Amino acid sequence: MSATAIEPTLKAREFYVAIVETVREPLVVLDADLCVLLANRSFYQTFQVAPDGNEGRSFYALGDRQWDIKELRELLERVLPQNGEVRDYDVEAHFSNIGRRTMRLNARRLRQLGDGPPMILLAISDVSDQTRAQEARQLFLAATSHDVLNALNDIVGYTELLADGDRSPQVAPRIIALAKAVAEIMRDLLDHDHARRDRPSLALVSARALIRERADAIELRCRQKGLEFRVHLPPEGRITTDPVKVTRILDNLLSNAVRYTPHGTIHLRGDLAPTKLRVTVQDTGIGIPPEDLGRVFEHYYRAPTAQQIEPLGTGLGLATVKRLCDLLGGSARIASTPGLGTTCTVMLPRHAPAAHPQ
Repeated sequence: MSATAIEPTLKAREFYVAIVETVREPLVVLDADLCVLLANRSFYQTFQVAPDGNEGRSFYALGDRQWDIKELRELLERVLPQNGEVRDYDVEAHFSNIGRRTMRLNARRLRQLGDGPPMILLAISDVSDQTRAQEARQLFLAATSHDVLNALNDIVGYTELLADGDRSPQVAPRIIALAKAVAEIMRDLLDHDHARRDRPSLALVSARALIRERADAIELRCRQKGLEFRVHLPPEGRITTDPVKVTRILDNLLSNAVRYTPHGTIHLRGDLAPTKLRVTVQDTGIGIPPEDLGRVFEHYYRAPTAQQIEPLGTGLGLATVKRLCDLLGGSARIASTPGLGTTCTVMLPRHAPAAHPQ
């Protein structure tokens, strides 16, 4: 081959090597025999494969033959030659260095300049966490739908008893309790959705007035349940925050306290410092076992002890609290002792950031 013919080939290789190395997701370029022409740094880092000596090797032989997967062979050897490209094909496999993962593959046959044989560009995305989250959401929606339908069926049944003249003292309170439980589920779902996609809408408000308003709202529920309610309001002082989101935070914490405190006391306290607003909700309820305490801010998680007290629930209340605190540049933490109660503490900046990262 003449020097003038080699020069464009070398320039073309330099060009596509630069492109492949720039892309952040793992990329592999294969020849027509499915041997590695090039793999980028992200590929080697993601799958913890040593980069030396891989060019010219079969793609299936990389690492400890972790890519020798039946579905992948069919994809590259049968589907790709027929269709010219493959989009969003998920493969689940065990990789010795990183464990069991779900990989989303996109592949395309490429023509080389001149009369060179075709190449295959293979892009790989690790979607394991996304897949697990989707599965968790599906299970959650199925379980929640089941709970709501059962509650609504019970409401209908008790209402029919009233319509038939049954005046037993248990009927009306049971209807009210079930209706409230369904309302709590719907509120949790809406709060979670808003927290996931909303940005703060900041305003200058009175911290004392915000906390006093929620105290007034929860005091009646405490009296109805026979709980003692105490409140210590912060001194007068204004804060820059999203009052709707702060209200949702307080509502979630106070509702949880009432729900999981069969008897005793609920204590709401606000403290205003030069740079922070601290709000504490303390109860004498069932508490949270140590093995569950680290998971209370997870989406959809409910401790077994909580499920025994209140079968209906979404497991989104505290996850929503944490998300709203994050949006406002604050934090939330929980301390608890089984059988003695729980203390939830929220710290919010006195001046929330205008566009806190989501």
